[in-house]
Amino acid sequence: MNLRRPQFQDARVRRALGLAMDFEWMNRQLFYSQYARIDSFFSNSELGAHGSPSEGELKLLEPLRDQLDPAVFGPAPLPPNTDAPGSLRANLLKARALFKEAGWEYRDGALRNAKGDAFSFEILDDQSALSRIIAVYVRNLEKLGVRVSQRTADFALVQKRMEEFDFDMTSQRFGDVTSPGNEMFDMLGSKAADEKGSSNYWGLKDPVVDKLVTALVRADSRAELVAASRALDRVLMHKYIVVPHWYSATHRVAYRNRFGMPQVSPKYYQADPYVISSWWQVKPRKSQ
Repeated sequence: MNLRRPQFQDARVRRALGLAMDFEWMNRQLFYSQYARIDSFFSNSELGAHGSPSEGELKLLEPLRDQLDPAVFGPAPLPPNTDAPGSLRANLLKARALFKEAGWEYRDGALRNAKGDAFSFEILDDQSALSRIIAVYVRNLEKLGVRVSQRTADFALVQKRMEEFDFDMTSQRFGDVTSPGNEMFDMLGSKAADEKGSSNYWGLKDPVVDKLVTALVRADSRAELVAASRALDRVLMHKYIVVPHWYSATHRVAYRNRFGMPQVSPKYYQADPYVISSWWQVKPRKSQ
């Protein structure tokens, strides 16, 4: 979500928008149950926040307590779930309550504020393959009275609009690294929010996030880096600035049975490079 847009500046609204994403249905009906839900800005790694803050996290968070939502010091939030006993209907009811708290109520065929303005936004996309996924999300939002338009454009136009931060909502993929560093300033730093072409697409400006990114970059040990990334992750997840999508924890490889594979996998950071580089052809034995 582009926080530069007025309709996304209330965290309750952003959380409500996240409740309309029915990942479990999508995973069953569209993805052949191949994916897991993203539950962190550092999903599927030791860098993500889970449960209550650790001692190392609290060391960073306590001095900032007066600038943080008290919920940050509780359990890390999890994405909404529609598996039984949960349901999409229950999530949409929560979303409706959050919208109401933020001053948006359903009347005259739409979700409206006190001025009568309808809640609406555009989802920008450069991949027609995502249309069926976006359509499911839009269908759920329409049940709340949210008016959503989908704009699919060519890559060059979308790239230009992203560089200019001229969008409401879009789907974006950020490549993770095992040791995050200076790139976090470009993604999350307040200064980058005003720099056209930066990766701070959401327009996040938060002095607490700036301090935690600085702590992460200046970490002197792996333990300090992990604590800083978890503290940062915890704060970001409580801001609800994204609707988390999904990832695959499996590397799929097609091969012919004439190739051999090592018995013990090298402890490289990524699976695909080592898999390809460690293939070798098994020569057939000569007949006696």
